[in-house]
Amino acid sequence: MHIRKISGQKTEVSLDEPINTDWDGNELLLADILGTDHDTVMRPMEEDVEHQLLREALSRLPERDRYIVSMRFGLAGQQEKTQKEVADLMGISQSYISRLEKRIMQRLRRDLLRQVS
Repeated sequence: MHIRKISGQKTEVSLDEPINTDWDGNELLLADILGTDHDTVMRPMEEDVEHQLLREALSRLPERDRYIVSMRFGLAGQQEKTQKEVADLMGISQSYISRLEKRIMQRLRRDLLRQVS
């Protein structure tokens, strides 16, 4: 391989340095072979931070609101439920669950925006 061939010649190799060409004549970079995609490293870290912020925002909700969100979105190991299923479990109408869910999501959105600002 090209890298082994030049390893005795150079002590440093740039990730952006062309090391070969493909069948179409396009340059092949070391970064292409190593798969150094920015998202590969940063996205999981960003998701961890986002999950932590969401957990903190959820913890500030009243218990009933947390219960609704947990059932609707399958949090804390629960199965996702429809608005109708949640309404039946709580003994209220589906339209009321819909209004509550909308209000809860707005509250979470405001809270998350305050956290990141």
